[in-house]
Amino acid sequence: MNTNKKEAVIFNTINDGGSATFATIVAMVEQKMLKRNNPLKDALIEKEVKYNFLLNAVYQNAVNKQLEREGKEANFETSSNWHEKVYDGINGSIVRNKKSPENTYLSGIVKDSEVFGYFVDGVPATADQVEIIKQFRQKSSSAGNQGLEKEIIFRTIKISNIKEVRSNGSVLKFKLER
Repeated sequence: MNTNKKEAVIFNTINDGGSATFATIVAMVEQKMLKRNNPLKDALIEKEVKYNFLLNAVYQNAVNKQLEREGKEANFETSSNWHEKVYDGINGSIVRNKKSPENTYLSGIVKDSEVFGYFVDGVPATADQVEIIKQFRQKSSSAGNQGLEKEIIFRTIKISNIKEVRSNGSVLKFKLER
Protein backbone atom coordinates (compact mmCIF):
# COMPACT_ATOMS: atom_id res chain seq x y z
CA MET A 1 0.00 0.00 0.00
CA ASN A 2 1.49 3.35 -0.92
CA THR A 3 1.96 6.04 1.72
CA ASN A 4 -0.88 8.26 0.45
CA LYS A 5 -3.42 5.45 0.68
CA LYS A 6 -2.05 4.36 4.06
CA GLU A 7 -2.34 7.95 5.29
CA ALA A 8 -5.98 8.12 4.15
CA VAL A 9 -6.86 4.87 5.95
CA ILE A 10 -5.17 6.08 9.14
CA PHE A 11 -6.84 9.51 8.78
CA ASN A 12 -10.30 7.91 8.75
CA THR A 13 -9.58 5.48 11.57
CA ILE A 14 -8.22 8.01 14.02
CA ASN A 15 -10.70 10.74 13.02
CA ASP A 16 -7.80 13.15 12.52
CA GLY A 17 -8.61 16.49 14.10
CA GLY A 18 -11.51 15.07 16.11
CA SER A 19 -11.63 14.47 19.83
CA ALA A 20 -8.49 13.42 21.65
CA THR A 21 -8.24 9.64 21.50
CA PHE A 22 -5.84 6.93 22.54
CA ALA A 23 -4.15 4.63 20.07
CA THR A 24 -1.59 1.88 20.07
CA ILE A 25 0.95 2.26 17.30
CA VAL A 26 3.52 -0.36 16.31
CA ALA A 27 6.27 0.98 14.07
CA MET A 28 9.80 0.42 12.87
CA VAL A 29 11.83 3.49 13.77
CA GLU A 30 15.47 4.30 13.25
CA GLN A 31 17.59 4.09 16.39
CA LYS A 32 19.93 7.07 16.42
CA MET A 33 23.45 5.88 17.23
CA LEU A 34 26.71 7.41 18.37
CA LYS A 35 29.38 6.88 15.69
CA ARG A 36 32.73 7.12 17.51
CA ASN A 37 34.21 3.63 18.11
CA ASN A 38 30.86 2.03 17.23
CA PRO A 39 31.38 -1.23 15.30
CA LEU A 40 27.87 -0.80 13.82
CA LYS A 41 28.40 2.83 12.76
CA ASP A 42 27.78 2.10 9.06
CA ALA A 43 24.70 -0.10 9.61
CA LEU A 44 21.06 0.96 9.61
CA ILE A 45 19.82 0.30 13.16
CA GLU A 46 16.06 0.14 13.64
CA LYS A 47 13.83 -0.87 16.48
CA GLU A 48 10.29 -2.18 16.52
CA VAL A 49 8.37 -0.13 19.08
CA LYS A 50 4.85 -0.23 20.48
CA TYR A 51 3.67 3.23 21.52
CA ASN A 52 0.61 4.08 23.57
CA PHE A 53 -0.24 7.41 21.98
CA LEU A 54 -2.65 10.23 22.67
CA LEU A 55 -3.79 11.50 19.28
CA ASN A 56 -5.64 14.70 18.35
CA ALA A 57 -4.35 16.44 21.47
CA VAL A 58 -2.87 19.92 21.53
CA TYR A 59 0.70 19.61 22.81
CA GLN A 60 0.76 23.13 24.28
CA ASN A 61 -2.43 22.44 26.24
CA ALA A 62 -1.06 19.13 27.54
CA VAL A 63 2.10 20.82 28.83
CA ASN A 64 0.10 23.63 30.44
CA LYS A 65 -2.25 21.15 32.16
CA GLN A 66 0.77 19.29 33.55
CA LEU A 67 2.27 22.60 34.74
CA GLU A 68 -1.00 23.27 36.61
CA ARG A 69 -0.94 19.78 38.17
CA GLU A 70 2.58 20.52 39.38
CA GLY A 71 1.41 23.82 40.92
CA LYS A 72 3.25 25.96 38.38
CA GLU A 73 2.14 28.80 36.14
CA ALA A 74 0.61 27.48 32.91
CA ASN A 75 2.54 29.74 30.54
CA PHE A 76 4.08 27.28 28.06
CA GLU A 77 3.95 28.27 24.39
CA THR A 78 5.12 26.05 21.56
CA SER A 79 7.60 27.37 19.06
CA SER A 80 7.59 26.63 15.38
CA ASN A 81 9.25 23.41 14.28
CA TRP A 82 10.05 21.31 11.22
CA HIS A 83 6.53 19.98 10.64
CA GLU A 84 3.02 21.30 10.03
CA LYS A 85 -0.42 19.76 10.44
CA VAL A 86 -1.94 18.45 7.22
CA TYR A 87 -5.72 18.34 7.79
CA ASP A 88 -6.56 20.07 11.05
CA GLY A 89 -4.39 23.03 12.04
CA ILE A 90 -5.26 22.83 15.73
CA ASN A 91 -5.39 19.26 16.98
CA GLY A 92 -4.72 17.08 13.95
CA SER A 93 -2.23 14.24 14.33
CA ILE A 94 -1.14 13.82 10.72
CA VAL A 95 1.74 16.17 9.95
CA ARG A 96 4.17 16.71 7.08
CA ASN A 97 7.72 17.95 6.83
CA LYS A 98 7.67 21.63 5.82
CA LYS A 99 10.72 21.25 3.54
CA SER A 100 9.74 17.82 2.15
CA PRO A 101 5.92 17.72 2.23
CA GLU A 102 5.86 14.23 0.69
CA ASN A 103 7.12 12.95 4.08
CA THR A 104 4.13 12.52 6.35
CA TYR A 105 4.03 11.48 9.98
CA LEU A 106 1.63 10.54 12.74
CA SER A 107 2.24 12.76 15.75
CA GLY A 108 1.07 12.47 19.30
CA ILE A 109 1.85 12.42 22.98
CA VAL A 110 3.52 9.24 24.15
CA LYS A 111 2.02 7.76 27.29
CA ASP A 112 4.45 4.82 27.27
CA SER A 113 6.41 2.68 24.87
CA GLU A 114 7.98 -0.74 24.63
CA VAL A 115 10.80 -1.88 22.34
CA PHE A 116 10.06 -5.32 20.87
CA GLY A 117 13.44 -5.77 19.19
CA TYR A 118 16.31 -4.29 17.24
CA PHE A 119 17.29 -4.81 13.60
CA VAL A 120 20.62 -4.31 11.85
CA ASP A 121 20.26 -3.61 8.13
CA GLY A 122 16.79 -5.18 8.19
CA VAL A 123 17.82 -8.40 9.97
CA PRO A 124 16.96 -9.14 13.63
CA ALA A 125 19.94 -8.17 15.79
CA THR A 126 21.96 -10.88 17.51
CA ALA A 127 22.45 -10.75 21.30
CA ASP A 128 25.96 -9.31 20.75
CA GLN A 129 24.61 -6.64 18.39
CA VAL A 130 21.90 -5.69 20.91
CA GLU A 131 24.61 -5.10 23.52
CA ILE A 132 26.50 -2.86 21.05
CA ILE A 133 23.27 -0.98 20.23
CA LYS A 134 22.54 -0.40 23.93
CA GLN A 135 26.08 0.86 24.46
CA PHE A 136 26.09 3.27 21.49
CA ARG A 137 22.46 4.43 21.14
CA GLN A 138 21.87 8.14 21.49
CA LYS A 139 19.92 9.12 24.56
CA SER A 140 16.71 11.04 23.98
CA SER A 141 17.03 14.68 24.85
CA SER A 142 14.74 15.98 27.54
CA ALA A 143 12.20 18.69 26.91
CA GLY A 144 13.79 21.11 29.36
CA ASN A 145 11.88 24.05 27.92
CA GLN A 146 8.63 22.64 29.37
CA GLY A 147 9.66 23.39 32.97
CA LEU A 148 8.08 20.13 34.13
CA GLU A 149 9.08 17.46 36.61
CA LYS A 150 7.12 14.90 34.58
CA GLU A 151 7.72 15.94 30.98
CA ILE A 152 5.23 15.50 28.15
CA ILE A 153 6.82 13.35 25.43
CA PHE A 154 5.78 14.28 21.90
CA ARG A 155 6.80 12.07 18.97
CA THR A 156 6.35 11.90 15.23
CA ILE A 157 6.39 8.53 13.47
CA LYS A 158 6.85 8.37 9.73
CA ILE A 159 3.64 6.96 8.25
CA SER A 160 5.61 4.67 5.94
CA ASN A 161 7.14 3.01 9.06
CA ILE A 162 3.84 2.23 10.80
CA LYS A 163 3.02 -1.47 11.02
CA GLU A 164 -0.16 -1.33 13.11
CA VAL A 165 -2.70 1.17 14.43
CA ARG A 166 -5.28 0.30 17.07
CA SER A 167 -7.75 3.10 17.70
CA ASN A 168 -11.48 3.73 18.04
CA GLY A 169 -12.23 -0.02 18.03
CA SER A 170 -10.35 -0.61 14.76
CA VAL A 171 -7.17 -2.52 14.06
CA LEU A 172 -5.13 -1.64 10.97
CA LYS A 173 -2.17 -3.80 9.98
CA PHE A 174 0.28 -2.78 7.29
CA LYS A 175 3.10 -4.54 5.50
CA LEU A 176 6.18 -2.35 5.49
CA GLU A 177 7.64 -1.71 2.08
CA ARG A 178 11.42 -1.77 2.24
